[in-house]
Amino acid sequence: MLANHAAETLIGRSALVGLRLRGDGGDNRCSGLFAGLAAALDGPVTRTLSANMGGGNRARWRLSATPFPGGVCATLVDLGPDAPSMAETLATALEHSAESFALFDADDRLVHATGRLKQFLPELADLLVPGVPFEALVRRAAQMDGGLPTDPERERWVKARLAHHRQPDKPFTLRAQDGRWLLVSEHPAADHGVLVIYADVTPIKRNEERLRAREAEARAARRDAERASRAKSEFLALMSHELRTPLNAVLGFSELLMSEAFGPLGNPRYRDYAADIRDSGAHLLALIDDILDLSRIEAGRLPMANEGVDLTALSAQAIGMVRDKAVEGGVTLRADIARDLPMLLGDPRAIRQMLLNLLANAVKFTLSGGTAMLTATVTPDGGIGIMVADTGVGIPASDLFRIQEPFERADVTIARDTDGAGLGLPIVKRLVELHGGRLELTSEIAVGTSAVLIFPASRSLPRGLCPPLPITPRGNR
Repeated sequence: MLANHAAETLIGRSALVGLRLRGDGGDNRCSGLFAGLAAALDGPVTRTLSANMGGGNRARWRLSATPFPGGVCATLVDLGPDAPSMAETLATALEHSAESFALFDADDRLVHATGRLKQFLPELADLLVPGVPFEALVRRAAQMDGGLPTDPERERWVKARLAHHRQPDKPFTLRAQDGRWLLVSEHPAADHGVLVIYADVTPIKRNEERLRAREAEARAARRDAERASRAKSEFLALMSHELRTPLNAVLGFSELLMSEAFGPLGNPRYRDYAADIRDSGAHLLALIDDILDLSRIEAGRLPMANEGVDLTALSAQAIGMVRDKAVEGGVTLRADIARDLPMLLGDPRAIRQMLLNLLANAVKFTLSGGTAMLTATVTPDGGIGIMVADTGVGIPASDLFRIQEPFERADVTIARDTDGAGLGLPIVKRLVELHGGRLELTSEIAVGTSAVLIFPASRSLPRGLCPPLPITPRGNR
């Protein structure tokens, strides 16, 4: 009905009045112009249209149209050369991202999916088109999953996946058909939509699987080693009778020869040889006893009594057992036991063995003129602490932890006597731990060593509640 010169220039016709827009080709440059004007019959319309200006050039037009009686009044504004919209620019950028994206609207229909997502999920590629329902994608994925062989399993998986999609909680991993692992995270988007982000985490998952495999191998190796150690300990513990019986016979017959019970041996040297046999046999028996004791402890076969032990009497007995060795080496032995010391609830034989082992070490590694001292007192928490300290050669700091393990010995070359298998301290450590306590060892070269046995308060008994039991001498073992 009416058009100005600017409109004719944009549309590319010299005279528009009297022409039909579609029938006479008035919308050849802009195919969306007719639809925009038709929509304006029902109400105001504002749209950005793309127009083909010829020669491969395109332009953007802004259409503003409103209805009026008998027709539509429209204004066209040339916005210049057509350029990608912000949405198109963003979509292009997302295509180059290491992650893939899918955007769903409020009705859970796909709005946009990146091309990379089709590479991640090739089994869904033909469905990844705008408008496809999210549930259709989920059901296709369930149908293609070999880990869901039955319809009930697939239905449960679909139900759980849909529930998570509508109420996103935290990211989860998804195994793709080609074996890759995808980390899936879902986030609320504008207009009640959902943005789904897929990240390829296959290298991370494979590293995790390798670590789990190595940990399983390490656990299996540790179990095998522990099983072998237990078998060794049980074997040695069961060999007690077989090892001790012949040694006791050797000791018995050597004592018989020394006493000349059936007449003189004829030559004094034979008596000296018998004494050597007895001493060597006694030494060997002591080593075997240490090994068997440690084996029984590690095998859990060492019976432990719970009796009230008087440390004053037991300490005097232990000192008496090592006194001859101390006198021979010129070492002074002392004891200082607190008068109000409670009774110690424990195994008398094990406690005596701990004291003997510590005292024997103190005497062995203290030079002539030195001192070894045993003290016992109540600890601040109500437990009992027993310390054996000496002024001996000392132990290197680097050896303090090592010598508490079986068959290890400190690097000390000036000790008076270096016999032994390196089992004294390990036995003490395990025996005090069986009482719920601990061994603390400190030392300084050329100053001395202190070994402290600390028993918990639960091992302290009032003297009036539990009178001491008599301790019968049993020798060194």
